Amino acid sequence: MEWVANNLEFIFGLSLTHLWISLVPLLIGSILAFVLARASPQKFAGTIGTTFSAIYAIPSLAIFVALPALIGTSYLGPTNVVIALSVYVAASMFFSTRDSFNQVPAPALFIARAQGLSPLQLFIHVELPLAIPGLIAGLRVAAASTVSMASIGAIVGVRNLGYLFLDGFQRKIPEEILTGLVAIFIIGITMDIALWALGKALTPWTRKSAQRV
Repeated sequence: MEWVANNLEFIFGLSLTHLWISLVPLLIGSILAFVLARASPQKFAGTIGTTFSAIYAIPSLAIFVALPALIGTSYLGPTNVVIALSVYVAASMFFSTRDSFNQVPAPALFIARAQGLSPLQLFIHVELPLAIPGLIAGLRVAAASTVSMASIGAIVGVRNLGYLFLDGFQRKIPEEILTGLVAIFIIGITMDIALWALGKALTPWTRKSAQRV
């Protein structure tokens, strides 16, 4: 605990970096997955899904190192990490987004169309609300994996909580490694609770249904 007390400001700075290096890809990747899942023709859905599955199987460190050769970015710095993690999030969220909308009950869509709702109204008032629980569940999974994988960014020069693992291992300071583990766990749990609360706030009818039961 003495090491933690002597390095609180340093740990806090690394935690903030770790948080934004996780949130930005989560936002970018989720938007990309949403657009692809909704806008891509059905005949291309299988190809996109297979491509994302193949990308998700590639180790994150390999992508961090390969991106500069592919797109000309610097080997060191947050750009590669943000791009790579955004792709991973998109790969994860594409499937959950597609499944969430596919599971919207057909009778609900039929009734909405019978009432004369336009495609935009149908999406806003019927499809999106009913898909929110699945979308939030997918986001929670993507957020957990992103917070975890972001720590690998320390190897390519991003000073986040992953730095505590590298430095603690090299200097043989177990407290530093344990601090990194606990800090990442706290960030992951906090993001998960925040997304859970967001899902509850966006679907108030689920609480009313539970109360009636």
